[in-house]
Amino acid sequence: MDSSILQLFSVEEILDRITQRKLTGCFHAFAPKESANLFFKSGVVIAAVKGKTEGEPIVKQVLGWKEARYFWEPDAAPPTPPVQPLKLDVTGLLPNPRAEEKQPLAPALTASRPVISIASKGKSTGPLTSSPSPAPAKNKQFDNTATTTFTPSAEVRAAQDEALLNKYKFSLVSVDYPDQRYKLTQVSNLIGRNSACDIPISHPSISRQHCLVQLTNRGLHVKDLDTTNGTKVNGIVLREGYINAGDKLTFGHLAFVVEKE
Repeated sequence: MDSSILQLFSVEEILDRITQRKLTGCFHAFAPKESANLFFKSGVVIAAVKGKTEGEPIVKQVLGWKEARYFWEPDAAPPTPPVQPLKLDVTGLLPNPRAEEKQPLAPALTASRPVISIASKGKSTGPLTSSPSPAPAKNKQFDNTATTTFTPSAEVRAAQDEALLNKYKFSLVSVDYPDQRYKLTQVSNLIGRNSACDIPISHPSISRQHCLVQLTNRGLHVKDLDTTNGTKVNGIVLREGYINAGDKLTFGHLAFVVEKE
């Protein structure tokens, strides 16, 4: 993960990736008037340093920063043994960035066709959406206006990811070179020319960070990252939406067929 890629994600999403991939290194975060370093070992925070202070509260402060820049230094270790050594799994502190019910990636469709935005003469039409379902009637006897936030543990998230990967086994197969095949082995797959991407594709028509392909409970979701040459599905410009097995997905000038095992 390099700095340009990190800026595509929120702090919560980055820390979630570090935890899930069990990475070792230092997460440097810079707010307008302060900075902090979180040191990870196999996805667990072993030290949190901010100036001359240390400890778990610093991790919570970093999660609360709204305007911050950050970068990842792989394999970095604390310069000296920390005064307050930690063994902190940050999963419990994250507001569950993957929760689709809290922040849906795209509107649901009544049909299984892709949700797409079509660019035409400088104008675009939004994705088709289904009519919202009527809200279920509340049971006054058990009505409770207080909301409860449930944050799955690392084990639960890993099980959810494994279930998605077992349910949706997709590959992107090159139209021009059928032997060129990219399996989607992660729930979240960043595709681009940058070698630090999850699926690096070296071609001048592809942007450094071209698109994000994610496995969700609804299926395969693709989001173009404001690229120069765009992303298309079956020849139609796609900005964000769901695609199906058999669709032709084009990044820049390279076309791939979506295959499902």
